[in-house]
Amino acid sequence: MYKSIGFLPTHKLGRTKARVSIAMSTIESVRQLATSSGQDHVFQHFNGLSKDEQKRLYEDVKDVDFQYLANVFKASMATGAASSAHVKPYPCVLQLDDVSEEQRKQWKAHGLRLMAQGKAAVLLLAGGQGTRLGSSLPKGCYNVGLPSGKSLFQLQAERLLKMQQLAAAAAPSGSPTRPLHWYIMTSPFTHVDTLSHFEEHNFFGLQRSQVTFFQQGFLPCLTEEGKIIMESPQSIAKAPDGNGGVYMALHKSGCLNHMVENGVECLDVYCVDNILARLADPLFLGYCHSMKAEVGARVVAKAFPEEKVGVFASRDGALTVVEYSEIDPQQACAVDPASGKLLYNWSNICMHYFSISWLLQVHSKIKQGSAYHVARKQIPSMSGPVAGIKLELFIFDTFPLADKERVVLVEVAREEQFAPVKNAPGSATDSPDTAKAAVMKLHSTWVKAAGATVSSPDGVEVSPLVSYAGEGLAEVCAGAVFSQPWVDSLQKVP
Repeated sequence: MYKSIGFLPTHKLGRTKARVSIAMSTIESVRQLATSSGQDHVFQHFNGLSKDEQKRLYEDVKDVDFQYLANVFKASMATGAASSAHVKPYPCVLQLDDVSEEQRKQWKAHGLRLMAQGKAAVLLLAGGQGTRLGSSLPKGCYNVGLPSGKSLFQLQAERLLKMQQLAAAAAPSGSPTRPLHWYIMTSPFTHVDTLSHFEEHNFFGLQRSQVTFFQQGFLPCLTEEGKIIMESPQSIAKAPDGNGGVYMALHKSGCLNHMVENGVECLDVYCVDNILARLADPLFLGYCHSMKAEVGARVVAKAFPEEKVGVFASRDGALTVVEYSEIDPQQACAVDPASGKLLYNWSNICMHYFSISWLLQVHSKIKQGSAYHVARKQIPSMSGPVAGIKLELFIFDTFPLADKERVVLVEVAREEQFAPVKNAPGSATDSPDTAKAAVMKLHSTWVKAAGATVSSPDGVEVSPLVSYAGEGLAEVCAGAVFSQPWVDSLQKVP
């Protein structure tokens, strides 16, 4: 049985709905909520619909929080376009090269303890489809062409399993350890296929009870006046609420309560399309937790001044992410004379740390009506495409809500921790080809450091089950020569 909180798996949910007769009193209560919020047109054609069509409309509308929608719309429309007027370079970024080896060991040991004791968990953002990659499946199911043929989900599951083993091995002898819990946020587009992928591969060796799936939400598409657009007489037009919808989804699904009840104190968060994501990095977790951080982020230095990435900055003294389009080109190229680095140097790679106590607070603040990003689009409607609004929240939009003294940024090496899979095969950047090359190059670096010679022009692949980040390879690598990208000893646990 799938481990899920607050809902049944989608394929079972569909069969359950078909057997349920919806009481008219229940429909009437939803209609009253819509009417009291000025959205009575949603039910304008209700009486002329068939029973099945009435059910569909009810299912479409029943989870809409009309008051929240009104609050969000008002706050979003009142917020002007972001400007760089009050933006400054973020002053405090931890660079691990400046930290002693002893201090790094202490942070890493603390992170391993957190995981072994069940106080840290991992959250994966996996709502995206592989459309740009030429696949109709979720991005996590995608195989970039590594010798092993493993999907992104499998690589990440095995990395999590290896870290769980390392944390258990570092625990004092005889002390109990707990599985490293993995929360996976899907979307209605990816949910069923994601569950099927895990089921088909027997959860990649993980216990099913340590994996929890939950779904990202939708928001209705609106007119400029805030009216819900009807896609058809029996359905509303809607769109995903952005990866920032994770805050509401964690609460609504019951996952946040599940974390609290199970003693989880902090989360390591990342996106599914980063093939090098060092999920549950004990050094990062240990540092953030030791600093009592509410919010943390791993960052990489910009590859070049004009790189089209969001960068961390300070806006009115608070941590924020500024999109490349918001920064004047001269500012983007400005160099700090003291360090010789770009003033706006620290790229957002969506690798975050959240304390659970902060997540509990931020949900309440969002609920009051935070401003979302307003995207004006042509929206399909029952009368044809119409001008409308999609509301979207990004995961970093909430960072200004964190205590300014409890926010930390940590620089990591791009070649070790960041290789996104976003563009079509054959693209020059962020493609399956560049991601595969990044993995093979990194793993070649590991085995060379462990004493091997790599003569394969493509490099080699190391299974996450053999090594999480280059550790434990000396026995199989010392004096070895690897002439092929596939090496049995680098794929199988001794």
